Amino acid sequence: MRSLLGIGFCALLLAGCASQPRDPGVRDAAGGELAIDMNICSRVAGDPERKLSKNEQLAELRMALGAGYLQEGALDVALQELEQSLQLNPRNAKAHATMALLQLRLGKPQVAGEHYRRALALSPSDPEIRNNYGVYLCGQGQAREADAQFRCAIANPLYRTPAMAYTNAAECALRHGDGPRAETDLLTAVQLDPGFATASLMLADLQFSKGDARAARDHLARYVRGAGQTPAGLALGIRVETALGDLDRAASYRMLLKNRFPDSREAQELR
Repeated sequence: MRSLLGIGFCALLLAGCASQPRDPGVRDAAGGELAIDMNICSRVAGDPERKLSKNEQLAELRMALGAGYLQEGALDVALQELEQSLQLNPRNAKAHATMALLQLRLGKPQVAGEHYRRALALSPSDPEIRNNYGVYLCGQGQAREADAQFRCAIANPLYRTPAMAYTNAAECALRHGDGPRAETDLLTAVQLDPGFATASLMLADLQFSKGDARAARDHLARYVRGAGQTPAGLALGIRVETALGDLDRAASYRMLLKNRFPDSREAQELR
């Protein structure tokens, strides 16, 4: 699934001024971030509004440009813009978080981690950064630390997309063999946001892998209502309907997949 990559460029473009640096969490003896002060996670009070300096305004503009170029895949230009943004205002947490995304795209996970930690030191209660850092940690094989970051993001009452964090936590749990935890988080995600299609597709796939094709069909139907027909949904639909004995519906899905998405990986696997 690609939910771990859906990390919210829109949120990154809405950066504000950084607060005073604080420790983003309690570290264990090896330096890993396991225990997190949930009081920090749930903090919603921000800095008093103030007029930005000229450098801070320019830094915001450079950051927005850098995020846009990153989204378009122009990594070299994005790097230049983000470097200039951080030169103008090295205390902008969102700029550090955006630079972390870029460094990951450039294949430099250690540098990305440094920027994430700096971002959280500057803005420890930012749920988008917490969620994105959790995605990063899971990608580095640090499942427990990642889960702590997702829970921290979810704890913030102003977090606009908790279903995403629950889904990311579920995918990370699945990667590391914890199916029951993943199922619980996915059920919570669809309860919070029935229209969040990624969670429904993951639930359908999980239920099918457990041998419950009927439950998989129900979750897949909700996914289709939210996302429409997609290669991943059609491919799973073929498997589900075949298992349920509805070969006509399975054949219909197979035809849709071949005709509408002939170049998709799922269609290629049918050949």
